[in-house]
Amino acid sequence: MPISLASAPDLLAVVREFLETDVVEDPSISDDKRFQIRVAINLLATVERELRLGPAANTAEEDRLTALVGAEGSLEEKNRRLSGAIRDGAVASDDPQLLDHLYRTLVDALRINNPKWLGG
Repeated sequence: MPISLASAPDLLAVVREFLETDVVEDPSISDDKRFQIRVAINLLATVERELRLGPAANTAEEDRLTALVGAEGSLEEKNRRLSGAIRDGAVASDDPQLLDHLYRTLVDALRINNPKWLGG
């Protein structure tokens, strides 16, 4: 990306902040439009977090999956392989490494999708 341009997450943040501070508080906006704007604000915030946090979360998930099921394949293929290994009993559902992976993957997903659910 050219250095003269702001990053995509930064651009999204500017738009989101404009909607939060200037648009949604306009008293002339109807309640249903205000609700729709708040939905848009939440979507922008989610995309912003996905762009900022997603690559590292995906890399970490892929590293954990590699340890569980091997290095070959995409993230999606490794997840399918893990599902099959759990279904077939090759990986026990109470395996500490599996539980750690699932916990970390869930926390990373919540940091992106709705960090308020993490309680902080």
